[in-house]
Amino acid sequence: MAENNRFYTFMIVPERSSNVKKWMVSNHTIKIFCGMICLFILMSGVTAFYTAQYFAHKQEFKQASVKNHFLESELAQIQNQLGVTDSTLVRVQNFEQKLRVITQLDAQPTTANVGPISEDEDRIMRMGLDQEPLSSQMKASHKHVQAIHFDINRVAKRASLQEQSLQELYELLKDQRSILASTPSIKPVEGYYTSGFGYRISPFTGNRQLHAGIDLFAPIGTAVRATADGVVTRVDTDPGYGKLVVVSHGYGFSTLYAHNSKILAKVGQHIKRGQTISQVGNTGRTTGPHLHYEVKLNGHPINPVKYILN
Repeated sequence: MAENNRFYTFMIVPERSSNVKKWMVSNHTIKIFCGMICLFILMSGVTAFYTAQYFAHKQEFKQASVKNHFLESELAQIQNQLGVTDSTLVRVQNFEQKLRVITQLDAQPTTANVGPISEDEDRIMRMGLDQEPLSSQMKASHKHVQAIHFDINRVAKRASLQEQSLQELYELLKDQRSILASTPSIKPVEGYYTSGFGYRISPFTGNRQLHAGIDLFAPIGTAVRATADGVVTRVDTDPGYGKLVVVSHGYGFSTLYAHNSKILAKVGQHIKRGQTISQVGNTGRTTGPHLHYEVKLNGHPINPVKYILN
């Protein structure tokens, strides 16, 4: 038994003292002490390893968060740009439709409707978005990216169709310069709308009657411009219209400009689009200074707004 549990004596002998200090330690105690030291070293190593891993992953997570924030910002900008592009396509299509009305081209454009996503498109998009089993955050990001890709493809397709339609329109128009020059297409005066085309209650009689043109407010003396090439066929003073000018443009079109303060054009004069023919006034039966503007096709009044591109 004594053989298995030896004792070791540790002595400390001071240099200038006769008192010797000594300790007796058993072999068993030394083994426990050495084991504790090894365990401490092992625990320290494990702790150091996981601490290093923690800080390394923390840095990676921080970098990933910054990158994710940047990508989300980029995606938001792309979505905004897609929205702007989509709106631009809507305006282009509306402009094309106006051109077709002005040039009397009734053929339907090849462009698909540009606007909100249709039910079929939305259903297909959702089917594609719900396929992969991702975490909620990753799935949301995945849907966001797929939705943007879907919008990009949709806008690109519609832009291509719009380009084809405009090319078709160009081919139809390039040999019709004379018709275009004779078709009203600009705003006759720099002013804002005060009354539109159609039936309304007359401010003078109180009865419902057709307002055969549009009214544009502008200060007295503002230049009134011809809206298409033509010939002045009438310069007159009327109790209702006041001082007026009528221009015949050919191809069935004529325009009337009323309530002028001064007439600058003469009967028989050839007029170019944009040329000043009169000045805004308050003559005739009016409620204030403005220009009354009419467009007629084959003698029938039509809405002038359809023939204003600017």
